[in-house]
Amino acid sequence: MRNLVIWGDNQHMRWKSVIAIMMLGLGLTTTATTMAHSVEVLTTSPGVDAKVTVTPNFVTVTADQDLLDFGNQLTVISPSNQRVDDGLITVSGATLSVGLNELTESGDYLVEYEILVENESPLFGNFSFTFEAPPVVQPNSPSASPSSDEAGREVGSSTTDYLVIGLLIFAFFVLMWLARFARSTFRKK
Repeated sequence: MRNLVIWGDNQHMRWKSVIAIMMLGLGLTTTATTMAHSVEVLTTSPGVDAKVTVTPNFVTVTADQDLLDFGNQLTVISPSNQRVDDGLITVSGATLSVGLNELTESGDYLVEYEILVENESPLFGNFSFTFEAPPVVQPNSPSASPSSDEAGREVGSSTTDYLVIGLLIFAFFVLMWLARFARSTFRKK
């Protein structure tokens, strides 16, 4: 008769709680994955892998949604790994832009951006364009064109990393709680 009390209504409530917590964890995981990077970049100026011979006044990135007025980032890195933008970032609707200083070095320029849209995860990305400086004419000496080094920089999504780490920690605590719950349940028998 005592065994029937162990599996009574109180035990069913515990199992319902365990199932509800597991479904909540699964729901958080699913929501985080569906929200990640639903904003997309439509156009850039200069274009991706474009070749330019005149220094552009601005570099722009246009998204498919209006951007937040704060928190967006846009930087331009020269082939010698120097920042060549003026740091003055402007947001106009879905377009993010930054002014450029005069480009003097031929080669590939790396543009890195972080765009923020309301209720969305930040979108990190990069693209490059090539600047071909006009040749410098020096009297009585041959002109040498400078070599270009590729600026290979990796841009990682630290927000996604933190989200995954947080979910792993959450899953660990749920697992520990379930183990304690199971141990205490089976000891009562």
